[in-house]
Amino acid sequence: MTNAFQTLELLLQHNQQRLVAFDDRNQFYQVDFQQHVAQAIKNLNTDPYQKYLLYADNSYHFAVNFIALVLLQKDIILTANNKPDWLAAIQDSYQAIISDGSIEQLSAENSDQILAHLEVTHYQNTSEPQSQLSFPEQYRSNIQFYTSGSSSEPKAINKNIKQLLLEADNLEQLFGQTLQQSKFFATVSHHHIYGLIFRLLWPLLYKHPFSHQILLYPEELIAASQRHDNICLVSSPAFLSRHDNNLASVTLTQCFSSGSLLTAQAARLSYKQLKLFPVEVFGSTETGGIGYRTQANNNTAWAKFPGVVLTTNEVGRTTLDSPYIPHTEILDDQIRQVDDHQFELLGRIDRVVKIEEKRVSLDALEKAIQQSELVAEVKVVVLQHKRTFIGAVIALSALGQDFLEQHTKLALNTKLKNQLSQQFESVAIPRKWRYFEHLPYNLQGKLPIDTLMSLF
Repeated sequence: MTNAFQTLELLLQHNQQRLVAFDDRNQFYQVDFQQHVAQAIKNLNTDPYQKYLLYADNSYHFAVNFIALVLLQKDIILTANNKPDWLAAIQDSYQAIISDGSIEQLSAENSDQILAHLEVTHYQNTSEPQSQLSFPEQYRSNIQFYTSGSSSEPKAINKNIKQLLLEADNLEQLFGQTLQQSKFFATVSHHHIYGLIFRLLWPLLYKHPFSHQILLYPEELIAASQRHDNICLVSSPAFLSRHDNNLASVTLTQCFSSGSLLTAQAARLSYKQLKLFPVEVFGSTETGGIGYRTQANNNTAWAKFPGVVLTTNEVGRTTLDSPYIPHTEILDDQIRQVDDHQFELLGRIDRVVKIEEKRVSLDALEKAIQQSELVAEVKVVVLQHKRTFIGAVIALSALGQDFLEQHTKLALNTKLKNQLSQQFESVAIPRKWRYFEHLPYNLQGKLPIDTLMSLF
């Protein structure tokens, strides 16, 4: 049994008055959590189902039912999308739904295929005698994540509870010493593997109280910092790329970022506003965490997480072995190993495309556009109408917004095209341009390809 399983059982056995979770109105202590897990187990014990889709916006409600299902050795289905058509598309994967009411109503033709829809209890603080929980000899729960694949169709990724708790345990070994008095806040959802581990399982197991409400806007972080000291923020580039001078009043103990790479400009902005460089986490739902870094002193190298082994196979692809995956994975990332402990990312293999028989690196194109002082962030996509061409979705910097206000969109297009023409052939230069204040990230810090395509 790993340290994390032992820690989980101690959490549920010992009646300590330590704070587990909180929001503006409620505080839940360890004794409350123990009782609420026992209550959830009692509610679920008579059900014949094995596979439960769990969706709750409130992360405390989610945590109670997640741990109850783990103790009952049930399988848990997690999806970051709670829309009816999406749930209908994955309905064969689950037998019952546990929700706090945040699941939208399924369409009538699909509702008869749902065997049960259980409402979580809206838990209150308790003074009842402590219930005794029993623990399985082996923890066998499988966790199935549903993400959008390259086709935007649901893609199932299977994990087991041991892999997730081991990752939480390793995070505590790496970073826990500096976070002993910290409270965890998050701008990302716990329905995704990054949010599940960083904002919920890690703080839950290792005595770091967590807020069970998500922060959506900078002003919410500012308000939280006025009420709480020693904040550890679990965030993403979507949030950290926002410019808000009022964030200068916020002091953080630590900040984590994942979901996509943080640009150098966004890292510097975080340092300016939050007075620290975020710890970026590189990995995926399939692989778990692979490496981490901060961009202090213009650092670009990533440190490997414990147990991670990267090798180059006979065809030049990077392979990954890790305690968080059951078998060797071949990565779609081009990686250069600096030494036994560090590596650099050189771009995605699957982002080299052919436009009119010319090979174009979308990563290199984005990097070149990003070099303009008018651009804060950029994402390019391949579009197909009568012909194949590239479109660019750009979040403008303050200078870029000023330029657009004083000139025209055509003038901005021309300026960026002229910059790119020094490096790229004409077929590689975007033909369509879309300008925004921020890129349309979702709550997982991702830029769904269908969202980007819909902008053209």
